[in-house]
Amino acid sequence: MRAYCFRSGEIEFGASIPNGTLPIGRSRSEKKLRNIVETNARHAYDGETLLVPGIPEADTEEAALAAWRRFRDLVEMRLDGRSGWPA
Repeated sequence: MRAYCFRSGEIEFGASIPNGTLPIGRSRSEKKLRNIVETNARHAYDGETLLVPGIPEADTEEAALAAWRRFRDLVEMRLDGRSGWPA
């Protein structure tokens, strides 16, 4: 299972990563991946949509990519069983 996001910051899950999206993480355990992403993502006003924190508010592409990298690194740390925050 893979998690990925669009430029809007919206997160989705699937067996593969569609063109034009950014990878967030992958795991053999769908439950583990979803739990980690859902716990660390920002929840949209509808209460269902998951967003990468910082991407929707980003004023530039560089800021959006930096937010994506922070979130991707955090998810990877959690998947590896590590705590704390990425450097």
